[in-house]
Amino acid sequence: MPAQEVLNKYTKTLIRKAVDIKAIFFDVDGVLTDGKIIYDSEGRELKHFNVKDGQIISYLKKAGIIVGAISGRDSAAVTKRCAELKMDFCHQGILDKAAVFKKLAAYHKLKKKEVIYIGDDINDLGPLNLSGLAICPADAPVYLKELVDMSTKAKGGEGVLREVADLVLASKGILSKILKGK
Repeated sequence: MPAQEVLNKYTKTLIRKAVDIKAIFFDVDGVLTDGKIIYDSEGRELKHFNVKDGQIISYLKKAGIIVGAISGRDSAAVTKRCAELKMDFCHQGILDKAAVFKKLAAYHKLKKKEVIYIGDDINDLGPLNLSGLAICPADAPVYLKELVDMSTKAKGGEGVLREVADLVLASKGILSKILKGK
């Protein structure tokens, strides 16, 4: 059973925490992308997004899980991608991510244990510390990995959100239903 195989990769503690999740908030550069910033000859910013991350968002939303980005940078590419995926929110140019995290949690009436935050660098420490389940990509700095509940197997831009979403959906018994076409 593929959904059980997903769960077999994680500790019982992580699975118990994932069951309570009602929202996944995340950084963009270094999580949804590989962290590289590319400019074309016209000065337009280009980014590579992993389609696997995008694919799972609709399933998270159908499961009632709030999904959205809190990014330190402003990017038209991120605006477009978040809109295309119908994320619940996309906050960009954020210097104080912890303050935005708190406002979003309050607005959606979420308890700490109900929110995952996925971040990859120092500017994500605030929301990582505020979340019930703090996660970073495999290629985050070692000192960040030591502070989080989980480091994904995937590097930034290589399906980090998908890996986390699969854990959450499998822990709730939803992934099995999705795989059965229900």
